Amino acid sequence: MAAAIESALAQDYVNLEILISDNASIDNSAEICRNFQKRDSRIIFYQQSENIGPLENFVFLLRKATGEYFKWLAADDVISNNSISSSVNNLINSPNNIACSVPHLFDHEARINKKPISFRLNGPEFSRINSFFRSPGRSHGLLYSLINRNALTSYPLLSVDFFAWDWCLVVYLLSHGPMGTAQDTYLISGSNGLSSTRSIYKHYGLTGWKRILPLQQFTLKVIKTSSNWTISGRIFLFFKLILLNLKNGLLEYRILRYKFSDFRKYLFHS
Repeated sequence: MAAAIESALAQDYVNLEILISDNASIDNSAEICRNFQKRDSRIIFYQQSENIGPLENFVFLLRKATGEYFKWLAADDVISNNSISSSVNNLINSPNNIACSVPHLFDHEARINKKPISFRLNGPEFSRINSFFRSPGRSHGLLYSLINRNALTSYPLLSVDFFAWDWCLVVYLLSHGPMGTAQDTYLISGSNGLSSTRSIYKHYGLTGWKRILPLQQFTLKVIKTSSNWTISGRIFLFFKLILLNLKNGLLEYRILRYKFSDFRKYLFHS
């Protein structure tokens, strides 16, 4: 947490409103936050009286924000000190952009100097859809873009928690306009969070054969929030959703079949 706050305070864009919400932590997180608040008057600190869940904690901060643009930063993430300024410049120079992302990688990738992942989402709608669905599994960093706050608050599923909620939000934002990229910056995400492990399936009740179609609810939610796309864009989007479900379903089927095969071998050899 301390590293995330330090990276926010180190931004070379100083006109910031830094909001922190402690989600009823039971360690010394609240104390760390209050110490930072004493150091910098831009920090506004909130402490939840009870755990409201990670999604609602994120939404709480969004609703407290007042700026034109908004950016989430998870407790185990860090951003380069030019992240905000470069993103703001991108949005000013390209006013049609709905958001600006930065190249992203996980901490274990940063330790071996792996090249960050960057999406090209600043083209027309067919290009935006195609670029996102080419590698949605690496789109984690897009949630932490600098985003037009009004567009973000208009997302009708803000407080509806479901598997791939962040993917659905990104697709919704892309339906409202292109997303730029500040190429000279970076976001490093911690790799120990729930979303970075396969435990995420259990969190959403996607166990056993439910793992074959884990993106079913995501698909329905995307279709529900896709009214901003043109008719041809919606058809193309639906086609991409079908392909994604087939590909992911086949992968999960193979994993489950392999595990079941191993279990049968164990039974017969015990």
